[in-house]
Amino acid sequence: MKYFATVDRSVERLPAGAKNYPIFLDEKAPIAGCNASMGQYYCEEYPTPGVHEDNEGFYVVSGKGMAVVGDEENKIAAGSFFYAPAGVPHAIKKDAGTPDLEIVMFHFAK
Repeated sequence: MKYFATVDRSVERLPAGAKNYPIFLDEKAPIAGCNASMGQYYCEEYPTPGVHEDNEGFYVVSGKGMAVVGDEENKIAAGSFFYAPAGVPHAIKKDAGTPDLEIVMFHFAK
């Protein structure tokens, strides 16, 4: 079992409006059903909302933007934390004119 990890910037996934780099993937996570990644958001408009069968948590590392979870929208900035419960649509965008918005995301069972 592996308890420590770093962001793997050699593996880049490209969801709408962002770049995503794995930290713990399902097969390497210390707990089944948990995974983590680092997202760099460059979109200034909300992409199509994501919806998952598990819960997803978000911690803003740097930058500023907005997030919508269900029908609730809020400003986000470094130090912000929020989560999207299983089945609830959610989306993130960065503020215009700011550097990329970096967010650590993690999925966990409902």
